[in-house]
Amino acid sequence: MPKEQYPSMNRPEVNSTAFTPRLLPTFPYAAQNVLYSLAQLVVAAASLFLTVFLFIPLSLLRAMLPKRWLQPVGMTQQEATEKTKRNRVVLVVGASRGIGFSVMKQYVNEPDTVIIAASRRMDHVRSAVARLGKTPATIHCAEIDLNSPNKHIVDAIKQLDIQYGPITHLYEVSGLANSLDDSKDWDLDVVMDLVNVNVVGTITAVMTMYDLMKERRYGKICVVGSTVGHFFPANTLTYSATKSLINSFTTGLRVLGTPVGIEVTSVQPGFIDTRMTDGMKREGSTAPKMGMGDPNGLARTMKQAVEGGGVGVICWPGSQGMIMFALRALNPICDDFGKWVSMKLGLGGRKIS
Repeated sequence: MPKEQYPSMNRPEVNSTAFTPRLLPTFPYAAQNVLYSLAQLVVAAASLFLTVFLFIPLSLLRAMLPKRWLQPVGMTQQEATEKTKRNRVVLVVGASRGIGFSVMKQYVNEPDTVIIAASRRMDHVRSAVARLGKTPATIHCAEIDLNSPNKHIVDAIKQLDIQYGPITHLYEVSGLANSLDDSKDWDLDVVMDLVNVNVVGTITAVMTMYDLMKERRYGKICVVGSTVGHFFPANTLTYSATKSLINSFTTGLRVLGTPVGIEVTSVQPGFIDTRMTDGMKREGSTAPKMGMGDPNGLARTMKQAVEGGGVGVICWPGSQGMIMFALRALNPICDDFGKWVSMKLGLGGRKIS
């Protein structure tokens, strides 16, 4: 069956142009949205003022501080050196392709580093590791399926920590999108699959490592969300909602983790040239190929942020991040309109996910 004849590509929710005056906002609701926008202007101005006159000077001061002052909370420079050089054990969940594979490549030339490459299928991750050839870093393959029961994920990570650890770094990259199967339609099963993998499985993996790292009072956690967690075409609602939760969870965990020696980085990429975006293009996405980010460039930026500290949120490419953060300022009426327009423009393809 040609792709355009798949039911998943011909949903009336996406293709309909029906309109009724009932959709027009009431005057009190529109006036309320004006107040929302005015409040957002005040907050944005205050945020700009604080960033320019407080955080920019502090960032310049940080650049001039001696390295020994930039160690994790409660740790001497010698202790930090031992943990980050001789005992660096990096767990990458979702290492078989895309961003996860690119992250793994950032560490393969470090002889004192142990990499645990994990994926849903052992044959996929072994094939990915084989493509790297002989590497200075030690690489172990592991199977972690984020769609499996929580206990299986917890037990798998704890066993890896005992066998190869203690794990010092977690890169949680694995995720699921409905664009990976052209013929798969949107229904409750699809919604639950995305929630189970992108939310439940991801948080289970992150919290398992967080608890282990908290006991040791040291660790680095890097979790991939998405800029579509801020604004999205209406037909990508499930995937985007899961990423919105992950963005919020990770940035909150960053604040909570600091006092116990855990550094958390939230990665919120835009369109990246991976299998997932290839699927979106097959399904009619009008997102320009030339605007898609390079996964290797993103992975380099992730490693620099994780190892150097001082970076809470990574958006890549930066231009897409700037646009998506700006769209967070839309009031509810304009947000609805923007979701409809971006869906009609085909930015998220023709499927619902």
